[in-house]
Amino acid sequence: MERTVIGERAGWEETARAMGFTFHHMDGQRYWDERAYYRFSLDEIEAGIETPSAELHYFCLDLVTEVVGSDTLMHRLAIPDAMRDVVAASWKANAPSLYGRFDFAYDGTGPAKLLEYNADTPTSIYETALFQWQWLEDRIADGTLPRTPTNTIASTTRWSPASTRC
Repeated sequence: MERTVIGERAGWEETARAMGFTFHHMDGQRYWDERAYYRFSLDEIEAGIETPSAELHYFCLDLVTEVVGSDTLMHRLAIPDAMRDVVAASWKANAPSLYGRFDFAYDGTGPAKLLEYNADTPTSIYETALFQWQWLEDRIADGTLPRTPTNTIASTTRWSPASTRC
């Protein structure tokens, strides 16, 4: 894994606001940070990130099965009382899930370590497929990056930026 420090795009905050990406700073702290990017080898992606992601996803699904059967665990995870039956019924009915996003710590020397898992969090797809893609296109256009990176969410999802607001 290679970390490359770069400058920010001129006017990125205005671009963010125009695209509806209003949470680039949270609680006075920078949430979106484009002062560096990471380059991975195919093996780092497949063995260090994708394989652990698949394993962790199955662990999370097993945990949900346990949680929906336990009022104590639902309480521990701060599932509101009024929603517990809805959550359990949705799980038992095999209601579809759109996606999940893992936040990892990864140093390139071993498998990724899980920090948190966000499932069906609406801002995750928006941030990844729309605003990250805009960053990528802008960085390719200004010569900072070659036209080789791939963002599979953006390239397999159809978005209407004008109607998407978070």
